[in-house]
Amino acid sequence: MSAMVKYGFALWIFIAEVMLFGALGLCLFWIFYYGGGVTWTNDATRQLNLHYVLMIGGFIFFNGQAILAYRCFSCYKKIYTKVIHTSFFVFALSSITVGLVSAIQGRNIAQDPKHFYSLHSWIGLATIGMFALQFLVGFVSFLIFLCCDTATVKLRQRLLPTHVTLGLVIFEMAVATCLTGLMQTARHRLSGTIDKTNYEDLPEQALVINVLGVSLLTLGIVITYLVRNNSFKRSATLIIN
Repeated sequence: MSAMVKYGFALWIFIAEVMLFGALGLCLFWIFYYGGGVTWTNDATRQLNLHYVLMIGGFIFFNGQAILAYRCFSCYKKIYTKVIHTSFFVFALSSITVGLVSAIQGRNIAQDPKHFYSLHSWIGLATIGMFALQFLVGFVSFLIFLCCDTATVKLRQRLLPTHVTLGLVIFEMAVATCLTGLMQTARHRLSGTIDKTNYEDLPEQALVINVLGVSLLTLGIVITYLVRNNSFKRSATLIIN
């Protein structure tokens, strides 16, 4: 990289990291300041709060960190970067799984529980399925197959562009899932039936939700730019053992 490209790369990474931590922090602020916190049982609202935190934590924060690992740690040996990348994916998948269970349990508290009827849930289920498939294929192809590196190198080279593209597609689907979930929650909680506060009046909580949504959308753009910008590709000459 030239000096200008390096500075530009560092700036974009800094922006992405600030937005990843900022989005998670803003979600936590919204849930604990306006939503009453989280719980695992016996409170539908706070169980759904846990769902929101874990889904944004898994789909956006950990998933985003996994994607950026190949940019942030590009000067290290690939095996080290792959371990970091995979570790973030494990954290993401664990968070998403617990978050999904939390949502189902929260809905089950109602007398006539309804599941997976909304656009948010449809996109979410599709994203979870693709995320799990991506993790499985990536784990086998890019870690397990390293046991016979020479025999599988061409296969892994062919799979890599698809793996990278699907990773970005899944991240954008995750953003769409979170945005539809935020709007669904905003319409439900700020409907004027609980504390006479309407979403249309743009109270403080609505502003927090909107800013969180815009942050997630911007993250999708920033991370896609970082991955697709060929100037930021992994260097083949600078490797730290």
